[in-house]
Parts: sequence; structure tokens; C-alpha cells
Amino acid sequence: MNLKSMFNKVDHRMLEKYPNLWVLGVPIYVPILVLLHVIIMSIGFIYPLNPLPDFFRYKDFFENISITMILPTILLVVIFVIRQVKFNSKRVHLSLPYRYQFLVFLYFFGLLFGITSLPLSGNLAAYVKTNLTLDKDRFDKEHDVMADGFTHFFLEKSYIDDPEDCRIAEKQGYYFDDYNDRIGYTRYELNETKDSLIVYRHFVDYRYGSDLDTISLPQAYKEIETFISIAQRYEGGVTETDPVRIVEQNLKSDRFYTKGEKRVRPAFDYLESYQRFDNNINFHNKLLYKNSFFFAAEWEFWRAYAFLALALSILLIILCSVNIAEFGWGMLVVALHPTVFGIVAALTVFIFRDVNGDQGPWIGIILLSIFTLNALFFAFNKRFKPALRRAFAIACHIYLPLVAGGFMMLVEEVLDCCYVDSTYIENCDCFYPFTQTQYELTLMGTFFFGSILVTYLFGRYYKRQYTDPQIK
Repeated sequence: MNLKSMFNKVDHRMLEKYPNLWVLGVPIYVPILVLLHVIIMSIGFIYPLNPLPDFFRYKDFFENISITMILPTILLVVIFVIRQVKFNSKRVHLSLPYRYQFLVFLYFFGLLFGITSLPLSGNLAAYVKTNLTLDKDRFDKEHDVMADGFTHFFLEKSYIDDPEDCRIAEKQGYYFDDYNDRIGYTRYELNETKDSLIVYRHFVDYRYGSDLDTISLPQAYKEIETFISIAQRYEGGVTETDPVRIVEQNLKSDRFYTKGEKRVRPAFDYLESYQRFDNNINFHNKLLYKNSFFFAAEWEFWRAYAFLALALSILLIILCSVNIAEFGWGMLVVALHPTVFGIVAALTVFIFRDVNGDQGPWIGIILLSIFTLNALFFAFNKRFKPALRRAFAIACHIYLPLVAGGFMMLVEEVLDCCYVDSTYIENCDCFYPFTQTQYELTLMGTFFFGSILVTYLFGRYYKRQYTDPQIK
């Protein structure tokens, strides 16, 4: 028995015993989805991190996987939707999906979320593998201490355009430009009393501020010793370990270069490999702050990304719950009704253009209320034909979560208070009992859970519309 015959046999058996699951494609799409996630995530876990690879090549590898998976993801979504249109949306008069309609919606959401997250599966696995390999918490504690010591081990030269000015600056630490202004490039030198160092604080990343600092010589020696002990954990081996000798050589180094020099070396460099050290620090920084392609590990990202699957699943459950022709009319209402409302809103704004700007949110609330009540009036007024009511009901299904969020934002504008974590509170007449982050989470929660609640309620409406023989 070949593979095709075996698949057809299993497929027919699933159709006979579990027709609901067969229509939803559970025995096909769930195994395929799990297999694809396992394969992609396995690549992320298998990729060797000892020694650490070049971060940009590492990033490009997983970004290429993400780009490669975009087309298969789109194809999977399209094929799944076609299957539901073919088998599910034509069964509005049967028990599927009405008997378990809300569960079917949750299944759509879960499956579509799994499909749309395929391009980012490798990124997430790479983050987990890197997080298990590197100690980001220790790095966070050691970063600033290591950055202080780095000042004594590496310094780029400063550029001066005129060769003669470059020679003068090298001799006395400054020069005078054409306007007789003194130009100084203090980077590493003793102060006037010769008992302290003036150093230029910098590091291989941009997290550490670049500025001048004055420190005592004993402190400089301590920073050097600390750097040597810590940096070796980040591939920061050094070629010189004597603190006194390091400071003396740094003070004697050339710190300027001019045009025409073929090869510009650093003023001083005691690292065995600046590139390896820089790469290691870059790895830790990206891991610690979830930057670059590690953004896939951010909860805030997935919280927003879930709306893509939610929107697709809402459209699909509507498509599987109503007559296809009426779904098309409903989408037309979704497009045209806000367009008409937008024209009315624009005319209203023009008419009331001289009104105090503080009244703008109130006008917005009135217009949004009219927009919502108008759509609900057409959806539930029995004077209109059932087909027209259902078209507006489909539009209301999509509108209501957005309208709820819109009302929240307009009310926030009307109150015009400050959040409890506001930085500028001098002109605040009132305070919200929550932070700005809490407000944003509440707004997103209103969109998300409001969409789920509205889908449940309108599912019952669709069921009654299409199964009650008295409704014509």
C-alpha cells in the first residue's frame, strides 16, 4: 500500500467517524503545523553557539528563514480558508458550526495564530538557545564596570584635517584653527597636578555614555585589574596586564591622525581580538534587551501580533456562519458605512471649525454614537428585509470592538488628565488612577476580549437567523 492510498484510507475513516473535525481540517492542519514548528525550532536549537558565531551572520540566517516561510504561511492560510469555504460555509443550515460555533472560532484563532507565527518560530528558538548559553543577568551587572576599564585598553584616534595642525595637536594636545579658536581633543592625559587621569569614557556599544571623566591613578589601576578579570568571560583577552605599564604607554601614544595616512591604527589597543570582544558584547546586549531578531521573545510583540490571527478568525467564522452572498454584502457595508460617516464627520468638523478645540472630543463622541446607533438600527429593526439586517449585523460584528476602543480614547481625551506615572505634572488638574501602560493594556484588552465576546453573541444571532424557519 503506497502513501497516497494510506492517506486516503485514513482521510475517509476520519470523515465517517469524525465529520466535524474532518471539515475543520484538524487531522491535516494540526499535524502539519506541529511538524513545521518542530522543524524550524529544531534549526534554532541545533545552530552551534560555542564559540559564538558572528552576530550579523547569525541574525541573517534566521531572518532568511523568516523570509522563506512567508510564502508557505500565506499558502497555508489560503488553503485553509478555501477548505472552510468549500465544506463549512455552505452548511449554515446544519449543526456545524452552530452546535459548537464558539469552539470552532477558538479553533480558527488558535490554528491561524499557529500558522501566522511560523516565520518567527526560528527566532524564538534562537532566543531560547542563546538565553540558555549566555548569562545575560551577570552581563547586566558587569557591563558598566567592564566599560569603565575598557577606557584603558582601547582608544580610536581623533581626525584632524590639516597635517600641520595634527602635528601641533600631537605635541601639545590642542591647536588653533583659522578663526584662532582653540580646538582640544582630550582623550587620555594627566591633569595639571599630574596625580589624576582625564579619560574619555566609551565602550564597544552605545549603551555607555561617551564623556570625559577625571579619576585618580589608583582608581585607574583598579579599573584595569577589574577589566582583566571580567573581560575574559566575554572573549576580551588582553596582551598587557601590568596596570602601571598600561597607563604609561597610553600617555605616550599618538592620538591623532590626518588625511593621507594609509593605515590608521588605534591610539592604543591591548585586546587580543577587538572583533571577537565586540561581537560577544553585541550578542549579550541584543539578548538582554531583545533587540534585532530577538524581538520575537517580547511579550508586547506577541500581544499585538495576535490581532492578525484574531482578525482572520473573525472574518472566517462570519464566512462560515452566513450565506456567502450576504457575507459579500456585509463586507460592502463595512466599507461604505464608515465612508459615508467619514464624509459627515468631515463636514461637521468644517462647520464647527471655530469651536474651542477642547470640544472636539465631545463632537467625536456624538458622531461615533450616531454611527454606531445607525448601524444597530439597520441590523435589528424588523422593518427592513432580513438580508439587509444580516448585512448590517455582519458590519456591527466587526465595528463594535473598534467602536468600544474608540469611545475609550475619546473619553480619555475629554477628561484630559495625567497618568499617575506622568513625568510632567505641573499643569495637571486631575490624575487617572492608573499608569499609561495600564491604560494601553486596558485598551488592547478591550479590543481583544471585546472581539471574542461580540463573536460569541453574534454567533447566537446568526444561528437564530439561519435556523428559525419563521424568519424570512
